[in-house]
Amino acid sequence: MMKILKLLPLACTIILGAASCSDDDKEQTGFQIDDGSGFLSLDAAARSGSIAITANNSWSVTQDKDSEWLTLSTTSGAAGRTEIGIMLEANPGEARNAGLTFNSGGRTYPFVITQSAHVTADFDDADHCFYITFGTLPTLYAGLHVLSHDKPSYVFFQRSQTFRPEEFPAHAEVTIAADPSANATDEDMERMRTAMKQQILKINVEDPTAVFGLYVDDLRCGIGYDWFVAQGIDSTRVKVSMLSDGTGTYNNFYNYFGDPATAEQNWENYAAQVEALDWQHGGRFPETRMPDGFDFYEWPYYLATRPNYRLVLQDDDLLEATSPFMTERLQQMRTESKQPYELLASLPAEARQRFFRMAGFDYDAFAALFDASPKKNLVIIGTSHTSEESEAQQAAYVERIIGDYGTAYDIFFKPHPADSSSSNYEERFEGLTLLPGQMPFEIFVWSLLDKVDLIGGYSSTVFLTVPVEKTGFIFAANAESLPRPLNVLFRNAEHVRWIQ
Repeated sequence: MMKILKLLPLACTIILGAASCSDDDKEQTGFQIDDGSGFLSLDAAARSGSIAITANNSWSVTQDKDSEWLTLSTTSGAAGRTEIGIMLEANPGEARNAGLTFNSGGRTYPFVITQSAHVTADFDDADHCFYITFGTLPTLYAGLHVLSHDKPSYVFFQRSQTFRPEEFPAHAEVTIAADPSANATDEDMERMRTAMKQQILKINVEDPTAVFGLYVDDLRCGIGYDWFVAQGIDSTRVKVSMLSDGTGTYNNFYNYFGDPATAEQNWENYAAQVEALDWQHGGRFPETRMPDGFDFYEWPYYLATRPNYRLVLQDDDLLEATSPFMTERLQQMRTESKQPYELLASLPAEARQRFFRMAGFDYDAFAALFDASPKKNLVIIGTSHTSEESEAQQAAYVERIIGDYGTAYDIFFKPHPADSSSSNYEERFEGLTLLPGQMPFEIFVWSLLDKVDLIGGYSSTVFLTVPVEKTGFIFAANAESLPRPLNVLFRNAEHVRWIQ
């Protein structure tokens, strides 16, 4: 049975003899190494760096035998703050550790420096997977991926009602809000961050060579640095998949880089912010640490050009370059187009059924509904309303679709969750079946894609995650009138009917 952890205040834990609650440790002992995590993890390359000692007394350090590949610039120091230079030779073989023992004020403090082997693992080769998602679409992506393997996994999704935690597979440990019936609060998320970061350190202690996979909203991509590299984990051991938030991913790209007059400067500004971080030693000093918060909307595009980062999109062709500079940057970015319905279809049958249970979706009932008639199936997507005129317009559209397609198709209407005006559509329009407004519609469409012959209606992000050829009509004047990136998606879709 998978574990479900409620977010409760966490006590400080001890990692390798150094308290992770480093401020308390320093006050009690008068000695601290770097930020108190007790280790430093570096890649296989030859490099130099430093660790910082803050002490109330003089100190000395001894080095384990068989660690001649590591050289320290000094082995003793006075009270105060001292930086010890470290020099590592290139590592041609297996991962290796150098144990250091510091002595100060009659106490000893262990510290471990790990040098990785040359990491060749790809994104899907991680030993431990972390899924941290806020938006609905990234959460659905994460749920699909966690079912594609059996590796130890740690899951958090801010929108608590997207999935049923008790239905996750045994290899997944799900952290939920204190009130699982509501979205996680800011306090929940802060406690979750603390718990997850401690879990990362615990794994690293048990296996200093572990490769981590992080699946996170692209809008929260800074977590890859903050939780791993900034805690001392070698960046080559952290494989970050930035999951598209949907329309926000494409709109932000256009807003930041769509104007040729400012695109290059914006790109350079965001690149400078990312590269100001200490990717080799993990932000051990204040000037190289992350800004506070979870949101880093400007960063995913540049991060996709760095090693060990990829941007997972519904369709990477929808990222528009409007200048030669951005065309070149797009070519440098590692982007992957992965449609959720393709991920769902690739799962074994038992895993697909578990996904439906996780989402509280009754696949069999809806499949039977679609199979009840030999006619083809057509789904209309509704919208929300702020006026009686808008409600009347929707009803007129529905009546027109029934008149145009009702002979060849069974008609299904999916209302917006906030729309009550359509509650009488089954009585009002003969031959129409009303679908539940609160149903997880993305999952409905992805799972029944082979049974949905035509879909259309009001502008919706659902169109991003179904094949373009399935969309037969849209309630709009033309593609140019649609919000980005739907305007790009349907720009050359000559088969689409524009209805207004």
